[in-house]
Amino acid sequence: MNKTTATLLGLIFTDGCLSPKGVNSWRFYFANKSQRLVSIFKESMMQVFALPEDRVRLGMTSDGLYRAIVDSKEAGQLFTDKFGTFRTLRYKNGQLPKTRLPIKELIRHDVVKEFLQAAFSCDGGVSLYVAHRKTKKNQARWLIRGVYLACAHPKLRKEYITLLKSLGIKSSDAGDGKVKIRDKENMKMFYQKVGFVDGVRITHTSRFWPNIEKQRLLEKMIESYHNPAATYSLQQFALR
Repeated sequence: MNKTTATLLGLIFTDGCLSPKGVNSWRFYFANKSQRLVSIFKESMMQVFALPEDRVRLGMTSDGLYRAIVDSKEAGQLFTDKFGTFRTLRYKNGQLPKTRLPIKELIRHDVVKEFLQAAFSCDGGVSLYVAHRKTKKNQARWLIRGVYLACAHPKLRKEYITLLKSLGIKSSDAGDGKVKIRDKENMKMFYQKVGFVDGVRITHTSRFWPNIEKQRLLEKMIESYHNPAATYSLQQFALR
């Protein structure tokens, strides 16, 4: 497994899917609000499976996401045979799919960073905001900081924690469908060893950080430990 394959797997396990198409073919599908991530998916598919550019069909979904589709019997069968199912959501009967992350392969080939960076760029983010609480004498405030990855599959959350641990990063299953990194040292480790794909932005609907790059917000969060006053003084956190 090389870095490109690891990146492609990180994209498929989060905002992508691989499903049967017709009787004897497969469809790769990836959709995201970031055009940058869709471009990386396209480039990765072309490199991993030696596909010509016209085999990757680009477009938009009805709800405004960029998307890419590749139909390929050979590529789909190869990935299914090697990695199993990529489904992360429960079936209609409530059962969990028997999905697994390729932990041993990622660690053995030293491509954990590429896999996690792709996954966190899709389904992860950074929390940085000011919390308030009124007391009898005044109004207390403090900074909430964190890095998280949303994942609906409890077994996969444990496996993400294992992959982070392999890089020396301590995280936990927060019990709300997210893997979280909460303390200063481990968030610094995440910044140094994983991070987010450059150019991937938080959506414009974010309450505090619309359209900022995820990597830049991660940097701001790390900087806030050295100069918290700069964050407290931001206009979006002004007392109302």
